[in-house]
Amino acid sequence: MEKKVLLSEDETVKTISTFLRGFASTGTHVQTLTALGYARSKHAGQMRRSGDPYILHPLKAATFAISNGITDDVLIAAIILHDVPEDTMTPITELPCNSEVKHAVELMTYRRCDGESKLSAKRRYYNGLMESKYALSCKAYDRVNNLWTLCDLSRESVVKNIYETEFFLMPLLKDGKELWPEFANQISGLRDIFRGAIYFYAKTYGFEMPKDEPTDDEWSVILGE
Repeated sequence: MEKKVLLSEDETVKTISTFLRGFASTGTHVQTLTALGYARSKHAGQMRRSGDPYILHPLKAATFAISNGITDDVLIAAIILHDVPEDTMTPITELPCNSEVKHAVELMTYRRCDGESKLSAKRRYYNGLMESKYALSCKAYDRVNNLWTLCDLSRESVVKNIYETEFFLMPLLKDGKELWPEFANQISGLRDIFRGAIYFYAKTYGFEMPKDEPTDDEWSVILGE
């Protein structure tokens, strides 16, 4: 019987990075190659709540996008860099990439303005993703990877993520299929993944998804306002 070898987290980072570097080096993926080294440097030493190196999140999201048929240099670079500004306090202007990547990462960076409710901030954030096909697709791949690790979070966080996926992200992806047909097949597959995840987590954590979007008061409870 073949013996399986489990990689440590540091080895996993190296393995995925090597794959991405090899992928980027075989084509004209200048943005991806630059983003990879920069993101690893910026996220160095950062850990997720699970104890995993933070860099695993964007690397796994990018790898999944590639395995799903994505070869777009701008999109893959944006996925790799999407958490750098928010989690390392790095200005968008300092990202070593072109304007399309920077714009997508800027739209992916969640900010809450003074006096703004969480619900208003979330709606503004999600609606802003529609300014760029790269930002919307980046958010989808980011959310796929996050859904795989929701079990590390509290029940309240699980419910919040599932509701945001159902009522904020899914409608945007539906519209995105019409606006950007070059990503339509990818988006269709992602929406199927999200439907399955929503059903799974609702059943596992014992909550029922409503057919209609929650009211503002209900959202305040869900978002922990």
